[in-house]
Amino acid sequence: MRTFFNVILGILSVIVGVALLMTDVISYIQPISALYILCPLTLFFSTLFILTLFLSVYWFCNRFWRMGIVGLLLLAASAPNMMKTYSLVPKYETKNVPDAISVMTYNVHLFDWFEGSKGVANAEKILDYVSSASPDVVCFQEFLYYPTGTYTLEFIKSKLPDYPYCSVEVLNNSIRVAKCVATFSKYPIVESEKINFNSSCHGALKSKIAVGADTLTVVNFYLKSNQLTQQEKDLVPDAVNPNDSVTDFSNGVFHKIYNKLVKASLERCMQADTLEYRVKDIDSKLVLCGDMNDIPSSYSYRTLSEGHNDAFLLMTAFSLGSTFHEGIYNFRIDYIFTSKDLVPVEFNLDNQKMSDHYPLTLKFKVNG
Repeated sequence: MRTFFNVILGILSVIVGVALLMTDVISYIQPISALYILCPLTLFFSTLFILTLFLSVYWFCNRFWRMGIVGLLLLAASAPNMMKTYSLVPKYETKNVPDAISVMTYNVHLFDWFEGSKGVANAEKILDYVSSASPDVVCFQEFLYYPTGTYTLEFIKSKLPDYPYCSVEVLNNSIRVAKCVATFSKYPIVESEKINFNSSCHGALKSKIAVGADTLTVVNFYLKSNQLTQQEKDLVPDAVNPNDSVTDFSNGVFHKIYNKLVKASLERCMQADTLEYRVKDIDSKLVLCGDMNDIPSSYSYRTLSEGHNDAFLLMTAFSLGSTFHEGIYNFRIDYIFTSKDLVPVEFNLDNQKMSDHYPLTLKFKVNG
């Protein structure tokens, strides 16, 4: 019986180990590679890492040294991705610096305005929160306003009176609503430019902001979302055919979800490449922030974080830092990256539940 149990665990160890190794490989390969069909595996990176750890401990405790050593080697290979996923000891301590510059990034989920009067009330609550938090620069994703009527862009500006400067890039416009990325600033926005992803609902906005004698470049991005429906998140078929079996139901749902995840991941990778190309020559006074819709073990994260500081990792300790929250789905997909000359002095992930994303705020000073 014990031999049979070890055989089953051995097979499980091989499957988990190969899957963990693939999550590491995927984060380094170009999205055009045929292997990228396995990209949804990255969503399970943390789970695979922990399973490999426990299996390695089991093999060592039972003196199966080779299996244990292979497990340790896999863990060592995955350690760089784990260090991006889970913060350990912060490099910088929180300090009170009166003249520090603060930037907030916040996916406001279209302000929930599509939910009628409840959504309108929530929109005003979000705007009041931002006004009260009072960061110097606010980068909104999934920003929405009505071209006409009460809840126009002018109304939003009136709710943010401390932000006389703003740049709003419409990504999807209709007769009823405009969906955008938007950057609001207390300081003059001297130049603004859209970074086009050839996507109807996703894009980035590069703004040059004059802060005293310095010019800060703030890039506000919103990368491709998975666009799973609530039924798909709940693993429920869209339509019920009484002639189908339970297995048919499950296979249909999982196949549809998997295809969506693969397609979205490939688009994000190409968008990340485009964004990196547009900012690669900016080596100072750069803030790159927004909703990546991807986790730290992904190709998108590696591409955009390369050469930059991840504020979360530098300023927090022992946290996964989930920024997206919806039921059982909790991931870190919102980020603030900075050039090396911006020294962080305070970082805040505020568990406000007015949107399905939490707002992130970074305070920093310019080094030299």
